[in-house]
Amino acid sequence: MPIKGKKCWIHIAHGVRNTAAGLRYVLYAFGTDLQDPGKVIASPSGVFLVPLGKERVGDVSNVVFTNGAVVDEEGRIYIYYASCDTRMHVATTTIEKMEDYLFHTPKDPLRSTDCVKQRCQLIDKNLRLLRETE
Repeated sequence: MPIKGKKCWIHIAHGVRNTAAGLRYVLYAFGTDLQDPGKVIASPSGVFLVPLGKERVGDVSNVVFTNGAVVDEEGRIYIYYASCDTRMHVATTTIEKMEDYLFHTPKDPLRSTDCVKQRCQLIDKNLRLLRETE
């Protein structure tokens, strides 16, 4: 079920991402128009949530998949997900942060080397922004 934001419907989905280390099942996020939910208006590059650390080992390794999300009165989102068909987890964020991610993360360049270059540029940009706020 999508989450109604201020700018869009927020969707969280899961799917396979190919990496140099093999296949990894991950979470994605995208936004659709508030008046026309069939129209995708925000589709950021890469992945939203990936298996890390202990989340990578279990009955089916290197997998996370969503089991739904809820929003509280203050706009906090609780994303319920499982890892490796073994454990359940919850990640938290806000509608504001999700919409920032959806609308300010560039589209996927669809090539691994270009994705790495794009991520390095985003990291550099974010580090500069953090230094400016200190």
